Amino acid sequence: MTDFPTRLRTKAIATALLGLAALVAPAVPTAAATPVHAVTAAMAARALPPQQNIPNLDAPGPAQTVVFPGDNVTRNYPIQVQIQAPQYTRITGIPIDCSHGAHCAISIAPDGKSATVTITANAPMRSSLPFNVSVQAEDNAPLAGGQYSGTFTYDHSTVPLTVNITPGTPGNLLLATSNAAGNGGVIVQFVLPNSNGQTAGLQPGDVITAIDGQPTPNINSYYAALNNRRAGATVPFTVQRAGQTLTLQATLDS
Repeated sequence: MTDFPTRLRTKAIATALLGLAALVAPAVPTAAATPVHAVTAAMAARALPPQQNIPNLDAPGPAQTVVFPGDNVTRNYPIQVQIQAPQYTRITGIPIDCSHGAHCAISIAPDGKSATVTITANAPMRSSLPFNVSVQAEDNAPLAGGQYSGTFTYDHSTVPLTVNITPGTPGNLLLATSNAAGNGGVIVQFVLPNSNGQTAGLQPGDVITAIDGQPTPNINSYYAALNNRRAGATVPFTVQRAGQTLTLQATLDS
């Protein structure tokens, strides 16, 4: 067993060696400050505020505007905004204010399902103004309606873009019909005057062979093709008339 003085001498020697090592060892640099661009990127990547309103869209019906508030983050430009429309809707416009020292290039896809906005500015700017997206429900929205979401991405940060589609009224055409011979389609026997069917150009004697591309060889398939379609929706009807094939766009009655 080591006596007490020996232990003290051993501890003193160890302390001296540690001090000598500290004198000859290279200095360890302190952590460098986070670069400014990294701080800016981290701020831009934080969560965006959610949309201010969830519109109730009729189908068919007018477009309504979804408003995304500014997040008051100062960003370097240019930046991109990417938008994906909710199911059964289309983007009809992006009414944003780019008059405060910025320029906006807006591109909406032909089908309205997506859009891109590129915002440029000569200096960093604070994102304080709201961002507006106009969306419209499509005629083919489910009869029961429901809530649907797309996405709104602003400078790599994404939040949902949500709408409610209201329930609809079942649609039909005010016609008298019967089966054609041999499952050859549905014969139009009578068209109610001033109805949407008459406006579309349907006539007695026409044979309806398809609705929106879905074959209608008989009355049952005719009503199945109209099932769950909304009044007010415009639907293509394929018609045989005097040996010609016609496509008529008919807006469904309620």
